[in-house]
Amino acid sequence: MILDCTLRDGGYYTNWTFETKMVRDLIHSLDLSGVDVVELGYKSPKKGGKYRKCNDRFIWEVLEYRLPVNLKLAFMIDAKDFIKDNKVNYDLIDDVIHDSSESPFDICRLAMKHSEIDQGIEIGKYIKSKGYELIVNLMAITLLSENQILDFGKLKDISPKVFYFADSYGNLEAEKVESIVKVFKKFCSKIGIHTHDNLGLAFSNCLTAMRSGVQWLDCTLMGMGRGVGNVNTEQLITYFQYSKKEKFYNCKPLLRVIDNWMLPLMNQYKWGFTHNYMVSGLEHIHPLYVQTLQNSFLNPNMIEDVINKLPSSKTFDNQKIKDTLTPSVAVVIPARYKSSRFPGKPLAKIKGKEMIIWVAEIAKKAVGRDNVYIATENQEIVDLIKHHKFNVILTSDSCKTGTDRVAEATLEINADIIINIQGDEPMLDPNDIKKVIAEKLKYPDHIVNCMAYLNKHEDANDRKIIKVISSLNDELIYMSRNSIPGRKNGVCENPKKQVCIYAFNREHLKKFSEFRKKTPLEFEEDIEIIRFLEMGEKIKMVMLDSQSHAVDFPEDIEIVEKMMSKLNYD
Repeated sequence: MILDCTLRDGGYYTNWTFETKMVRDLIHSLDLSGVDVVELGYKSPKKGGKYRKCNDRFIWEVLEYRLPVNLKLAFMIDAKDFIKDNKVNYDLIDDVIHDSSESPFDICRLAMKHSEIDQGIEIGKYIKSKGYELIVNLMAITLLSENQILDFGKLKDISPKVFYFADSYGNLEAEKVESIVKVFKKFCSKIGIHTHDNLGLAFSNCLTAMRSGVQWLDCTLMGMGRGVGNVNTEQLITYFQYSKKEKFYNCKPLLRVIDNWMLPLMNQYKWGFTHNYMVSGLEHIHPLYVQTLQNSFLNPNMIEDVINKLPSSKTFDNQKIKDTLTPSVAVVIPARYKSSRFPGKPLAKIKGKEMIIWVAEIAKKAVGRDNVYIATENQEIVDLIKHHKFNVILTSDSCKTGTDRVAEATLEINADIIINIQGDEPMLDPNDIKKVIAEKLKYPDHIVNCMAYLNKHEDANDRKIIKVISSLNDELIYMSRNSIPGRKNGVCENPKKQVCIYAFNREHLKKFSEFRKKTPLEFEEDIEIIRFLEMGEKIKMVMLDSQSHAVDFPEDIEIVEKMMSKLNYD
């Protein structure tokens, strides 16, 4: 028997929200493939999307009031959701689960920990009284002794359809699978297994389980599931299609759903094997810790350090890593005195105040004075910055670009996210810096940069202005000092320019600085962020409603002062 639980286990990534057409296509393909049962989600009192609730009326509408031909429909409940003060809350069960005569579902799977077995017996009896076939599922099997597993045999008195065990931490190996099945056979004849793939052994563990006498196998399309994920449905179906001749199996319907729906979901949510999931499996750490950490700004090395500090845990507690998930942010402003176009530019005065101080005060409004650093090669700038009580780092005189200078300064800064703003942008909006930080938190693996439409003072043909081409999802395609994109009939009517606010991880800056010379396109365009494109990094562009105007030449100061006067800068 093959039970697909893509929607239930995959819901840990999507908050149990899926497009209705996708679910219909999934059910139809599973019905044609040889899968026996599909678990559509939870019936739970907890918050979550519609497949966390699996309301009967909603599921009937999804099914268009037609049941599949070959599939039985199942839902899962978690025993702990219906236990309060060690007692079963029957009213809550009634709120969530109606009689089977009103429901499209055939089967209820009841998941429990060893500590919940007694209440699980009560809940199981009550579920069966509502007319459902019952599956019972013991979680965190690798943390239990043989005697504790034998306690699960108490449930045989309520005659469940099958007894399942779950490799919750994904660390089972063949010998352990065989020994667990041997213990289960002491109190039941129908056994199921739910594997996780932390060690890359989910498929082989399923084969070992079958050879040992397990009849029910859980799986999900492309392995989508909590943490690293599960054995692939398409993998099992393909195996049975070519090795089991007594029943019809066909993987082709599943491949269409994979192409149309699962691949985009995987690109978005990125489940699957990683080094950190393997470590969590070996250390008996709940997979949601790694899943949560991998969705943060932390790199794999930092995640491993966090995991190694966590005790073995049967449950996920976000409070244990809450502080870790709050990144530290620093703004670094490169201020080069020896500008080829405008020597001494950072010290140029605008409305009586040095330009670098204008920029530092903008950064202070975004992240606080203590988190602002000016990086320069010039002692006069150092003295000015110290006078204004900002942090300053004296860097070498050999930095090829502002980003190289920021990378060098970062060696002395203890921050998770580095924001680079240019010292010649005295009209930046501090709220735009905050937008960039927020975007970096949403896309931790991306570099973040900004763009805006040209203002009335700017000419698309001006080579001082860097023009931007971005994709439909605002990822950078290219930048140039030339007028891009071109039009068949002339210059583009509404081009975008770069606004120089960047967000990096420390690793991004390390890789950038490892180049001893500019990359080819970076050299030709004289645009440093192109180096990241040539390195293969993804760059997320944030659209700003910017009134900024960079100071590239002395004559730009007059333009900026006029703009400031109109906007009441002081």
